[in-house]
Amino acid sequence: MKPVAAKLAVALAALLLAITAFAQVYRYYSPGSIWTVTTIRIKAGMDPAYLQYLDGQFKKESDTQVKAGYMKSYKILRTMDDVESSWNMLILREFKSLAQMEADEEKSDALSREALREDDQKEMQGYEDRSKVREVLSTRTARELILK
Repeated sequence: MKPVAAKLAVALAALLLAITAFAQVYRYYSPGSIWTVTTIRIKAGMDPAYLQYLDGQFKKESDTQVKAGYMKSYKILRTMDDVESSWNMLILREFKSLAQMEADEEKSDALSREALREDDQKEMQGYEDRSKVREVLSTRTARELILK
């Protein structure tokens, strides 16, 4: 056998082994929804003020997004024990897929402004007002893994 043919045969054998090994990898999960996870630190004594906002504007906007199909669902989780150096509330928003979330972004923003009857100036004032009662620590995007 010629040296070039031998090298080709070895490369082909390695490729077949790699394909076989790849085909045998077991996936322990199926990809699920996309979630944005926002960690919030509510300032001391400001729970009633922030909860009032959540029950009003936040709920109205979120319910409008769900009804329009731009968001699947949302959840709010409040810790039962506060640690000063960490978050004490999570805001979770569920979307069908990353592609849909990105594709619907402009339409979703327009719907929010319409639902809340806000322009840019009112929206910025709302951010400033909420910054007095809470601090947004982070927002992360995650994919739900559905275990098999």
